[in-house]
Amino acid sequence: MSSKKEESQPEKENLHVSLKERTFHNDNRLPNLPIPTLHQTLQKYLESVQPVVSDEEYLKTKTSVAQFEQGLGRHLHCKLMEKTKHMRNWLEKWWEDVAYLSVRLPLVPCMSMASTYHLHEIWPSLQGCQIDRAALFMYFQILFWKLLRTEQLKPHHSHDIPWSMHQWRRLFNTARIPGETKDSIHCKFTIESEGPVGPVNILVLCRGHIFTFDAVDHLERPLSPPELAQQLSLIKQWCELHPEGPGLGALTVADRTTWAKNRQWLINIHPDNELYLQEIEDAISVLVIDENEPQTETEALLESLTGNCFNRWADKSVTNIFFNNGRLGFSADHTPFDGLVTMVMSHYIHLAIVECGGIWKGKKTVKTLKAPKRLEFHLNKHINRAIKQAHEEFQAADVFCHHGIFTLYGKDFLRPHNFHPQAFFQIALHLAYYRLHGHPPSTYVTASTRQFYHGRTETCRSCVPEVVEFVKSVEEKAEDKPPREQIKLLRRAVEKVDKLMKEASENHGCDRHLLGLYMISLEEGFQTPDIFTDLSWTKSGGGGNFILSTSCVGYTPVCGCVMPMHEDGYGVFYSIENHRMTVITTTFKHSGKTDPIKLFYSLENSLDDIQRLMTKTAKL
Repeated sequence: MSSKKEESQPEKENLHVSLKERTFHNDNRLPNLPIPTLHQTLQKYLESVQPVVSDEEYLKTKTSVAQFEQGLGRHLHCKLMEKTKHMRNWLEKWWEDVAYLSVRLPLVPCMSMASTYHLHEIWPSLQGCQIDRAALFMYFQILFWKLLRTEQLKPHHSHDIPWSMHQWRRLFNTARIPGETKDSIHCKFTIESEGPVGPVNILVLCRGHIFTFDAVDHLERPLSPPELAQQLSLIKQWCELHPEGPGLGALTVADRTTWAKNRQWLINIHPDNELYLQEIEDAISVLVIDENEPQTETEALLESLTGNCFNRWADKSVTNIFFNNGRLGFSADHTPFDGLVTMVMSHYIHLAIVECGGIWKGKKTVKTLKAPKRLEFHLNKHINRAIKQAHEEFQAADVFCHHGIFTLYGKDFLRPHNFHPQAFFQIALHLAYYRLHGHPPSTYVTASTRQFYHGRTETCRSCVPEVVEFVKSVEEKAEDKPPREQIKLLRRAVEKVDKLMKEASENHGCDRHLLGLYMISLEEGFQTPDIFTDLSWTKSGGGGNFILSTSCVGYTPVCGCVMPMHEDGYGVFYSIENHRMTVITTTFKHSGKTDPIKLFYSLENSLDDIQRLMTKTAKL
């Protein structure tokens, strides 16, 4: 990302750019999403139940599962196989509808992803730099948009197996449109081979006002940072000279049914309103000029998860938040894509900013530009009351989070031991949780199924007997196991989780298959099968009740988070670099059982203790 590139010259091959293989070249060639055998799925389910229920409950569940396998389950599985034999991805629509579009909860914070950027050495907190940093950041984001449009984003592979890039089609120019019973996804992004460019405007929110302007010129060249800075300065200056706006974006953080009704009410007030909504929903992304000044990564993250809802538009896929002291935040709707999509974009921008030192070194000239347009919606008493109510309810959001960095070691220490970093981290996390709460937690780990057509995720249930056995050998010291025996248990646990992750990435977990069987039972008009009403289903995490909701977002400085699935649970997102690990923990404030800071400190101690155990054993 040289100065030539800053002058909008063609991209060069690098970590994220390919001039040979087109981004979406492999997508239609990928194999169909498979369905595991019924027996395999049920055995994997039982394995995850055993550590989190009593012996009596487990025996009851084991009997129920056996009856299901021989009876209704076999029938449902045959129906599923028959229904899906000509489908490229049998799960896609069900997953999108059940996990996202039919959920009536507010998008923020319940269904949003948030992150910050580790750029403190280049961009420390500083007054007066908000607009210049926003302009440079957005320039690189628009370059990433251009990479996708021209299919120069390097397609992903894992061990020479191509992965689906389909989710990147919905990164930009995308919004989730509210409906009274189910939402829909609206996407206006197109690649060059599909035809002329679609909308090229970005949305800017500032002090309750909404503006838009084109960030790409008629030749599809991104505006330069000086040009973007000029447009953003005009907006900020105008807002400082005028009273705060109505904060219409607050409507988007209400529950989805309420927002759907208010959106229709807004459209009915005046024809202009529908046109303005279209400009918002078509926009490439959102830029927030935020007046807050978070002092730490945790504070910036909290503002990104919640923040001032008058200056948010929750339906949009990508929201970039620029605070008054120069710090950065980011949020995204989880519906159209998974976390890795935004992490790749964020890492691209991170590298670009690091390479240029956070300063634009290209031309300072600014061409004549059309002034930003303010979207002046027509409102009435009903909408004004709805804005006030949505804001009041949003203020009660009980989000608690912590951004921490473990600096004693990272991937490099684990490499000689042949421990997969993500599997190893899971073991340490289980030990940390056990030390705090005294029992094993049902645990969701994201496994990617992108080796298949339109693949997204499957659940890896990492709380299994092998993991619990190691944790208890360390914490309870019941059998006073010698270090060499503990290391054997550690290796056995790491290898087990690694195996489960690989199987889940092949869609051989249990949760997505069980979802398919449940959906077939609904379509066939059956009463809910006993396996889904059994207490063990919920205790083991079924139905979105996992106590630990975890995901490795990669091996870069970029990290993000989501909220927990369970009210007494944790969200734990982590990034593992060579010499450190970034960990973000989230909880609900109203839970009297969880604390994200205590969990992080317990995790630090667990990682430290396991390292000392490994080092001590190596010397024996």
